[in-house]
Amino acid sequence: MDAELVALATSAATALVGAMAKDGWDALRSRFARLLGRGDQRAEQLALETLDEDAGSLAPGTERELAAAWTARLRDLLRADPGAAGPLRELLAATGGGGVTASGSAVAAGRDVSIHASHGGIAAGTITGPASTTYPPPPGTERA
Repeated sequence: MDAELVALATSAATALVGAMAKDGWDALRSRFARLLGRGDQRAEQLALETLDEDAGSLAPGTERELAAAWTARLRDLLRADPGAAGPLRELLAATGGGGVTASGSAVAAGRDVSIHASHGGIAAGTITGPASTTYPPPPGTERA
């Protein structure tokens, strides 16, 4: 599966779970159910039931597990219907999501970034080589 679609499924799942506990969930839940049902009323009803069960079981500490389950569901949706990516992006935007994502030790920002260093620290958008916080260099270590 295309990495962009995997990222979309992950972002949408995280936003979906986050939206479950917020105002406006009812409208979003219906939109998600329509997308998941793909025109089949029975599938849409099953999606509504699943969304309601998951929203009802949402508790502190369960968000990550629930988001992982929804990531798998949304990846399956996108595998079966790559055309669902557009409507899924629209839903993601409606949840207030759609920002950037990062994994591992990466950092992502969706808007302007201001980078500052203080107290002898190092700050950079990208560091491609060795870095040291020692300044000025200790005596005898200066390069000629």
